[in-house]
Amino acid sequence: MPTPNTAPPVDVERFVRLTNVPLDEAYTLLANPRTRLALHALSAAEPPVSVTELAAVVADRDGADERTVEASLVHAVLPKLVGADVLEYDGETGRIRLERPVVVAADPFTDPSLPGRSGPNASP
Repeated sequence: MPTPNTAPPVDVERFVRLTNVPLDEAYTLLANPRTRLALHALSAAEPPVSVTELAAVVADRDGADERTVEASLVHAVLPKLVGADVLEYDGETGRIRLERPVVVAADPFTDPSLPGRSGPNASP
């Protein structure tokens, strides 16, 4: 089991290239470990993903309570990523859409509850 409260590193320059988020804003977004965990999970999953599914994966990796993680995702992480135009989140349906992988982990993680991506845009 992974160490709680850790997230795989992110290649910030690659993230900036793929998302067009300004470098300083990218560093601010990626400073939050839960944001990095969410981006890794979403980059490995086939969209759309429900916020409940994402919360379960992130909570497992983070060693945190799923309800706490879901609240953090809904009220902090996802709004910031939507504001930076990194992903789409429909609060009414709870569905998240990340069109293509935007991060690649040196230590990638996946969860069998999330359908994985395949094809040329898949994370290595």
